[in-house]
Amino acid sequence: MTVLIYCSLAIMGIIFLCLLYRLVVHYQLDRINVKKTSILFQTKLNHFKQRELRKSFMYLFVGTMGLITVLSFAIIQLLQVETQIQGIRTSNLSLQSEVKTIKTKKSTKNLLKEYPTSGLELEKTLTAKDQTVETKDQIEKNLSEALLPYIEEANLVLSSSSEADSLNVLLTGSVEASNANLVILGQNISELMREAEGIKKIAEVHINIVDREGNDLYKGTYVRNEKGQFTFQTELRKGKG
Repeated sequence: MTVLIYCSLAIMGIIFLCLLYRLVVHYQLDRINVKKTSILFQTKLNHFKQRELRKSFMYLFVGTMGLITVLSFAIIQLLQVETQIQGIRTSNLSLQSEVKTIKTKKSTKNLLKEYPTSGLELEKTLTAKDQTVETKDQIEKNLSEALLPYIEEANLVLSSSSEADSLNVLLTGSVEASNANLVILGQNISELMREAEGIKKIAEVHINIVDREGNDLYKGTYVRNEKGQFTFQTELRKGKG
């Protein structure tokens, strides 16, 4: 674009100098005193002036056309540059929109789901008869997978307590520590424990939820009180339920 401007200015300068030269020629011709000259000289001078005038008109015409051509070319180039700039602006807006959409999708994707009001049928699963070591492993796997939408990377492990017919539950997981996730996490654990409270077979529930860097977010143990209700003995609790 800079080269175009310089070229345009150079051409316009040449045209201006040519026209200025023609003006100087006519000025010098008009200064000639013909009062004391012969008729032949005056006739030749008039013919010369007419010829120079035709040259001047030709120079003026060519210069005008050249100037119009240069200006037209410059305007076309400016329009093309403006079109390119507009295209870049449109691309930038589109890119910003795509980035915003991706961020929104990513944020939505990482957001925990709310624990279902109907629960996860924990009682039906944990009180099934004729459980073996193999079925226990499958139960742990199924429950861990069922908890994934509500506690990311959830891993649930069952173990028998000192009493033959009671269970201890260890629940671990990892979530992205956004404010929204912490709120939902606390609510989900509260709903999970509300469902687990109805299962008399469960004696204790140990919970340890960390963030992506491994820092504790929700850590402690739920134990039953004298009324059979779960109470939380906290070690560190940041989830808001």
